[in-house]
Amino acid sequence: MIRRLPFGLAAILLAAAVFRADAADLEAQGRAAYSRGEFSHAEQLFTEALRERPRDAALHYQRAVALTRLGRVTEAAEAYRVALRFDPSPEVAAAAREGLRRVTAIPESRRAPATSSDDEIAVKRRPRTVHEDEVPLRRARGGWFADVTLHDGRTATFLVDTGASICVISPELAAATGIEPPPNAQVVVLQTLSGRTAGHMVTLPSLRVGEAEARDVKAIVHEIPGMDGILGNTFLARFVATVDPERSVLRLRPR
Repeated sequence: MIRRLPFGLAAILLAAAVFRADAADLEAQGRAAYSRGEFSHAEQLFTEALRERPRDAALHYQRAVALTRLGRVTEAAEAYRVALRFDPSPEVAAAAREGLRRVTAIPESRRAPATSSDDEIAVKRRPRTVHEDEVPLRRARGGWFADVTLHDGRTATFLVDTGASICVISPELAAATGIEPPPNAQVVVLQTLSGRTAGHMVTLPSLRVGEAEARDVKAIVHEIPGMDGILGNTFLARFVATVDPERSVLRLRPR
């Protein structure tokens, strides 16, 4: 997996603008995303929460339900099994057993991915070459930086940071690309090195890194001194991502 950038270093690099939501916040955001039908985003949030609470049976169950709605049946079945291994409450245990029974009964021919507004991921490819899906990275200030293309064709420089649960875009870049938080935009509390602050949630129509493109990417508009944005897990978690530090490349493969 991609090497995690230490949170303390990221916060110093960004003048305390990088944040990490705690597991409870991520779980609440995941439930909200699921209720809106954004099953891919919900699954990403539950996965991030599990990094902090890996033995939480209820979180494994919620991730399994999101995976079921996405048609990722094999992964859903394993998530239900994991939930049952971690001493679930009677209610969660009963629901996980029923979920497991249902997904294992689905015929192979019907295991097609669900479609939702948060799951429109397109990966464009050139003819296969040795370096297909490899994105050049630049090392600076202790972090890896990549060129990112936004929906309007503009290219920007983002810090690659799997410690960030969500992408971040600077107010200047957001304004330049026509991204404005709606009046009812969710306000997300950010925990930084110097304390708590907040930013508005927006949806980026698309982000492309190399040949890998994701649509409807959730992001926070927040000041990021010295850079355009942060490439967090609302983009990275949609791919199998690895970094080759010797060659300074990021490899992205769709899940």
